[in-house]
Amino acid sequence: MRFRMFRSNAEFVADANEQEGDAVFALNFFSAMTGDEKRQYLGLNVTGHKENDVLLSSPLLKAPAKKLWTNEGSVTEVKNQGGCGSCWTFGAVGGLETRYKQLSGTLRDFAEQEYLDCTYENAGRDGCNGGWPDDGYDYSSKNGGRLASSADYKYAQKDGRCLGSSKPNALVAYKITGYKNVGGTEAANINALASGSLSVAFEVTNYFQQYSGGIIKDTTCSGRPNHAVTAVGYTEKFVLVKNSWGNAWGDQGFVKYARNYHNCGLFKYSSYPVLKRTGKSDTAPADDATSYIPSEDDKPVPTADPDCQDASQYCSAIHCEYADLIEYCRRTCNDCGDDDGGDDDGDCPSGTIRCDDGVCRHEHMC
Repeated sequence: MRFRMFRSNAEFVADANEQEGDAVFALNFFSAMTGDEKRQYLGLNVTGHKENDVLLSSPLLKAPAKKLWTNEGSVTEVKNQGGCGSCWTFGAVGGLETRYKQLSGTLRDFAEQEYLDCTYENAGRDGCNGGWPDDGYDYSSKNGGRLASSADYKYAQKDGRCLGSSKPNALVAYKITGYKNVGGTEAANINALASGSLSVAFEVTNYFQQYSGGIIKDTTCSGRPNHAVTAVGYTEKFVLVKNSWGNAWGDQGFVKYARNYHNCGLFKYSSYPVLKRTGKSDTAPADDATSYIPSEDDKPVPTADPDCQDASQYCSAIHCEYADLIEYCRRTCNDCGDDDGGDDDGDCPSGTIRCDDGVCRHEHMC
């Protein structure tokens, strides 16, 4: 059964990579999962929620042409929700971290687990069965504006007993007093993104699950959001989104969505927390920021040697991580050395770097 699903997804990825567009797709941990298993990596419960009003006000500032919070040390490392439908907690925490950093000067890695354990405790609901990011902000505002750090309240991939009152509060310099919804247009989202990260929601499709890099423009959405993530920047070409499926998925855990497109509802449910000064300073050492810096040019760079070709039609950047596969994907992996009449000076595919042995791989594989 697993092999049949894997083979089907291999064909899907190959077909997807032959279509026009700037996105790259690859086999990954979703490639041998059932539909029910894949749904466990979602968790947005849209019941009772409607799209944001188009006319909602946004922060009053002139948005610059580009703002990438990853490049300013204002985004924490990518996390992995695992097989718990807790994406809503990661979207909520992601929408908080950059804004707290801008106000307090300290990047803080906040605890998704507190939201998972505590937000629906009185309602008797399991947070792994889904939730809504703004409900997390409501929990904080009703409990003194607090939220623990991930170091003090570690993520467990399951909903447990609420320990919020027994954990140190990491919202030292500013507290959450509520949240604001962002107008349901791309322009309003860009304007709000210029001042900090956003909790956003959209619909996951098969294309999104098999995404590996580049700028995606998904045309297969049906219209119902099922996943919450964090928008962490934009350029004139794309909106940068941080996912919660670990850094082995996508572009080191991130995805670039095309500008001037609906992007499966990405701009319809955005929000961010309202923060109020406490009068204290956050003097504890800052938490680690992601080292990911997005490429802003995702057009493939042709190899220097036109005679150097892939031996397989299914090659993608992910295959460059495996030494045994590189020889079958020499053009994709930019491994067209002197023995093929080429050179090793070309650029590597998006998401990879040239290792000391001259082969393009993801950085952690060098």
